Amino acid sequence: MKRKAVAIGLLTLSVLGYAQETKTDSLDVRTIEDVKLHKAGNPNRAKVFTTKSNLDVMENPQATAIVTHEIIEQQQAQQLSDVVRNVNGMYITSARGGSQDSFGARGYTFGAENIYKNGARINSGVFPEVSGMERVEILKGGAAILYGNVAPGGIMNMITKKPLFKQGGSVAVSAGSWDNYKTTLDFYDALSKSSAFRVNGAFEDKASFRDKVTSQKYYFNPSFLFNISDKTQLVIEGDYLKNHFTPDFGVGTLVLNTSTSRSVINDLMDIRKNPASDFQYQDTQMATSTVTLNYQINNNWSLNVVGSYQNYTKDFFGNDRMQWILQPASGSYLWNRNLTRTYNEQNYGSLQANLNGEFSTGKLKHKLLFGADADYLQADSYTFNYQKQDGSWEEKNSSIPYGTNGNTTNGNISLSDETSWASGYVPATTKRELTRTPTRRAGLYLQDLISITDKLKVLAGIRWSYLENKTPLITKYSNNQAVSKVESNTGKLSENALSPRLGLVYQWNDTFMTFASYTNSFTPNTGTDVSLNALSPSVVDQWEIGFKKSLLANTIAFNATAYQIDNSNLAQTAPFDANGNVNTNTNIKELTGKTRSRGVELDITGNPLANLSIIAGYSYNHMTYLETPDTLNSFIEGERIVRTPLNTANASVFYTFDKYVKGLRIGATAFYTGNRFGGWNNQKDANGNQKTDRMIPLTDFTQVDFSIAYQYKKFLLQGKLGNVFNVVNYTVHENYSVNPIMPRNFYVTLTYKL
Repeated sequence: MKRKAVAIGLLTLSVLGYAQETKTDSLDVRTIEDVKLHKAGNPNRAKVFTTKSNLDVMENPQATAIVTHEIIEQQQAQQLSDVVRNVNGMYITSARGGSQDSFGARGYTFGAENIYKNGARINSGVFPEVSGMERVEILKGGAAILYGNVAPGGIMNMITKKPLFKQGGSVAVSAGSWDNYKTTLDFYDALSKSSAFRVNGAFEDKASFRDKVTSQKYYFNPSFLFNISDKTQLVIEGDYLKNHFTPDFGVGTLVLNTSTSRSVINDLMDIRKNPASDFQYQDTQMATSTVTLNYQINNNWSLNVVGSYQNYTKDFFGNDRMQWILQPASGSYLWNRNLTRTYNEQNYGSLQANLNGEFSTGKLKHKLLFGADADYLQADSYTFNYQKQDGSWEEKNSSIPYGTNGNTTNGNISLSDETSWASGYVPATTKRELTRTPTRRAGLYLQDLISITDKLKVLAGIRWSYLENKTPLITKYSNNQAVSKVESNTGKLSENALSPRLGLVYQWNDTFMTFASYTNSFTPNTGTDVSLNALSPSVVDQWEIGFKKSLLANTIAFNATAYQIDNSNLAQTAPFDANGNVNTNTNIKELTGKTRSRGVELDITGNPLANLSIIAGYSYNHMTYLETPDTLNSFIEGERIVRTPLNTANASVFYTFDKYVKGLRIGATAFYTGNRFGGWNNQKDANGNQKTDRMIPLTDFTQVDFSIAYQYKKFLLQGKLGNVFNVVNYTVHENYSVNPIMPRNFYVTLTYKL
């Protein structure tokens, strides 16, 4: 909390220091975002901040997607997953414990290395507040040359709303199913001819269709913009989010065979029922401060510098791995309900600088990007001791049994007997051990778009990356007091490598281009194995071909992409720790083998009429293991990677009446997720044969929402009926967080434009 106060204090001091009158006029257009992009927009005409360069979308040999704030608002998006559904090829892999949405693209999960806000990495272990977003930008495929340690699927960048040199804003109140209430505020104004501010805030209080699940969320996002001169612009932003909620791991799986781990979704229990402890909680807080400097050196050269600091904490106390074990003799199902407490804190700082220039050498035209970045992460992970019912303490295991009425001797509860789910006392806890893992990263990158002719262009670039996983420091506690400190015996691992990028663009005309690209990236794998040894890096090769076409007087974008991604060694969260206990630490990972991901993506986006907005897309992805060792517990060659759907599709249509019932808007959205597997991939025995059956089959589903809105002067009333056909399906994190999607629901918002 002290670090959060320091970050907010620094922000306030910066504001006081720069909030002064100057003689220069304000900039007409803020260089850090394209404020002219509205409604669905044609992404082929946008200026994408996430590329860090002056490349137009039609010059970039890479698939790009943009979801504007108009789409976010008209769909009444409540969380980031509602926004991401508009991007073809992206999908929700899970809602782990109801604490965060996990996303995937092209077979790969988006972790903390793939999710950004205003160009700086943010922790992915929260539900970001979407009401303050100007737009969300997605760069698919290879982005390692620009951002370093990223998974191959692409990156997501959330752009927050920025100050404006006029007074305006909005106040909104929302209500929905299961006591869902929310209030949002957005206000902006000029402080002077050269400075402006904006304040976004939100408070949300809601229950759930799931029993005993509630949530309270607070969000505050002040920002200040200063035009220091006609060439220099400074933006200072703060971002604070606090969420107190009930972690919810869903209905769990039915384990039919413990020797092979064969499991299926638990369809014996009503999706509203919740057998977890009724007192469990999770407190998550994240505070971020960001400073962005834009400097126009001259007509051809510009400099952008972004510095960011972030503090993230998570305090979890509850039951996390729900698996109902079949008792063959009786035919009943029991869950050995355990209780776990963890506390995690991350302090993260980053700095990046990007120099862009345009010039000619003879007949060749250049768009050059030269950049550098560095960051530092300190990740703290605490374990705890637990007091049992008899007053003794459990000081070895990472969890304790928590059965009927809080029984700490036998944790078994029965699926068919709800009385056995009863909770008891809340055990006291004390700190046991702290593991502190520092990580340092740095990179230099150079990229040049060379126009050989007006139509033929070559994009070439290279990045040098450095990663240092320092030796973890372990602190042991007694009665919550530190008693000893020791460095683990793993030593530190330092890695560096070069990552090239090459792309060809043929721009047939202003509305049609074709492209091909190749990237090779050195991907340092953060975290450690179960023995706290640093992980070796992965080498990723990506090939991509496609086209981008603007139709109907540039009002619609129609784009297509085909790709192949080869990963030398895929890193995933380890299922168990060094002691054989269930692993709850996402920093503990394992390398699983060489993989290949292939697929195609099609999308169409735009406004063919001024009052008509359309988004549609389809994707196919097939990702399998290519090579794995013929050793005990290695994975199976040729097997599909879990949590990756074969097919996804999305469609959204909104129409605003300009005659007859002027101000009325109707819309519909549909999102299709194909068949996939939850759980874990299967393993080999010592002879190289399959010994497990750990993959949980999940059927495909389509979720449809209907929307209606009416605007009268400064008032806007919106309503949405979600999951109209009351489809039942699940997101599955690994093999235990089995969360039903929300049943049929409604959501209403009343907005007043200031």
